[in-house]
Amino acid sequence: MDPGTGLTILGTAIGSTKIIEKILGPTAEYLGEGLKNWTQKRIENVSHIFKVAEKRLGSKLEENGSVPPKVLRGILNEGSYCEDELSAKYFGGVLASSRTAIHRDDRGMVLISLLNRLSTYQIRTHYILYRTTKYLFNGQIILPTTTEGRKLLTIFIPFRSYDLSMDFTKGENSDLIVSHTLWGLFREGLISKGFMTGPVDFLKTKYSKIDKDGFIFRPSPPGVELFLWAFGLGNVSAGKFLDSRVVIPNDININLVEGAHSMRE
Repeated sequence: MDPGTGLTILGTAIGSTKIIEKILGPTAEYLGEGLKNWTQKRIENVSHIFKVAEKRLGSKLEENGSVPPKVLRGILNEGSYCEDELSAKYFGGVLASSRTAIHRDDRGMVLISLLNRLSTYQIRTHYILYRTTKYLFNGQIILPTTTEGRKLLTIFIPFRSYDLSMDFTKGENSDLIVSHTLWGLFREGLISKGFMTGPVDFLKTKYSKIDKDGFIFRPSPPGVELFLWAFGLGNVSAGKFLDSRVVIPNDININLVEGAHSMRE
């Protein structure tokens, strides 16, 4: 095998060209000589994403399937500049979810494009919100795909606990970041309308039981879809998100938000 091909370069980076071939299927042929001009950092970033995809796929790697070329293009173009650990796991999960036996199923390219538009803060917040939703409501028969279901899934997040989960450091303005993340997630349809943010006195005008500064949010079907795809569960519908049989891998070192609770009466 030509040592200058993209397949060899990526295969060497993760320790196995066979893994690259198994993940991509025939699409591996698109890995040409262009990668020879990449910096070592870009190669490391993409290899990390492929390692995540390998882990998410597990035994499914032995099943027939391939990744659509458009998804691979997104991983190479967008993922190669991804240095954030959680963001890389999102890219890797979408890559794993995109592996399919259906030739024209290129839905993953839309989510790759979406991830490229999200900041590191927005991706981390998305993870925190949906991991919290799954934790609080797991096993309950509530559909996030319906208006009534989303109302039942309304959650309060205290600012102080959110700041700890975001792991802010000196110099990061949490007030500005909260506004950036929530409005950005809303703009992309990743949380539903009806979210509120502010001091306790303001929030109490809508929800009398709130006793802390913080924000209210409701999940959305696109937000659930991204979360599932990020964990290699692209074959699970948003309506089954809270099914207890849908298990989200617990391999991300971010603490759940303490004090988060349902606003369900």
